[in-house]
Amino acid sequence: MNCKSLYQAASIFAAMMISTNVAALPENGHIDKAGNELRVWSQAQQSYVTPESYFEAEVKKLNGPTYGRTHQYPEYETVKDWETLIDVLPNGKGECPMVFFHQRWRRLPDVLALHEDLRNYGGCRYVFDE
Repeated sequence: MNCKSLYQAASIFAAMMISTNVAALPENGHIDKAGNELRVWSQAQQSYVTPESYFEAEVKKLNGPTYGRTHQYPEYETVKDWETLIDVLPNGKGECPMVFFHQRWRRLPDVLALHEDLRNYGGCRYVFDE
């Protein structure tokens, strides 16, 4: 075997070893259900975090919450796309991050196309009940 062939073989072997030893990181928003605890992969933190921490970071990416934590929605005419608020639902039903998108308020987990468990996490399952 000449040097060129040996080099090519070594390069192929090295590439195969690298590709088999490097595990792909989960996508941002990937969920992990360890026991009864729901965790969400945060690309920014490169780790699994609580849904609350994940939502907080995603709202901050949008420079929010624009309207704070409230159950009072601002007038539609004054709101711009990608503005946010944390809807604090009455009767202790929880909170849900909301984003104004395509001329209406939507749950942030819906806009981000997250797993159904996150779309219904905390107060998000009750947002449209009223």
